[in-house]
Amino acid sequence: MTNEVVRRAAGVGVKLGVASTVAGALVLGQHTVAHAAQTTTFQLPLMKLTQTFGVPSQFNVYLTATVGERPGVTTFGVANPSPFGGGSIFDSHARIYWSNSTTGASGVVDVADRETAPRPCDCAPAPVPVFTGAGDIVALAQAGGFAINISGGLGTFTAV
Repeated sequence: MTNEVVRRAAGVGVKLGVASTVAGALVLGQHTVAHAAQTTTFQLPLMKLTQTFGVPSQFNVYLTATVGERPGVTTFGVANPSPFGGGSIFDSHARIYWSNSTTGASGVVDVADRETAPRPCDCAPAPVPVFTGAGDIVALAQAGGFAINISGGLGTFTAV
């Protein structure tokens, strides 16, 4: 009789151990999914008049906001950098005015939107991380540097 009780108790212990492992994996898996990075392309692109090698051209800048990599941090970047401009005199960036409607925080950040060297190279401008805090963010972009603003860009997203 004692051996039968021990076997039943051991069987229950194994079942509880398996059940708690499965439950723990589900909880940890949900945590990972909830905080996975998410990139949003601004709903309206920034349209500007710029120049490449001295030739004027109209260019649409598709700005991005990535959230979820670190709590409260939004990383602003560019999905389509314009071609190399030939030198620093052709500095080109987007000036992003952001506001967190949940917390009331706001700020301004400049994001380079032009490739940094002639091809072949990894020329994409570096994205810029900013502490926006968690909440609903509205971001308005205007042309910076030597470019002329045609139409501002606009993006809305939720930071975690």
